[in-house]
Amino acid sequence: MFQEITVERLAVKSIFKLVALGLLLSVVPFCALMGLFALFGANTVTWNNEHIHGISAFVAGPLMGIFTSFVFTLFVGTFMSFGLWAYSKFRPLTVKVKHSLGEQNG
Repeated sequence: MFQEITVERLAVKSIFKLVALGLLLSVVPFCALMGLFALFGANTVTWNNEHIHGISAFVAGPLMGIFTSFVFTLFVGTFMSFGLWAYSKFRPLTVKVKHSLGEQNG
C-alpha cells in the first residue's frame, strides 16, 4: 500500500505548494466559519481593533483567511525551504507515498 521514496532534495516550488495548499484548505474555511458567526452577531471578525458584523463580516472573513494564508506561506515556506535544504546536506529525506486503489505498483 505504501511505497518509500528517498529524496535527495525537494524543489522549493514543491515546498511552497504544499505549505500553500495546507494553509489555504485549513485557514480559509475556518475564517469563513468565523465570518458566518459574525454574520449573526458574534464578535469573531475584527478589523483595525473593531468588530465587524453582518454581510461585510461574511465577505471579510474568507478574504482575511486568504491574506493570512498568503503571508504565512511566504514565511513558513521560506523557513521550511531553508531547513530542508540544510537537512539535505546531512542525509536524504524518506517519504512514504500511498497509491490510490486503481493504481498498480510497477
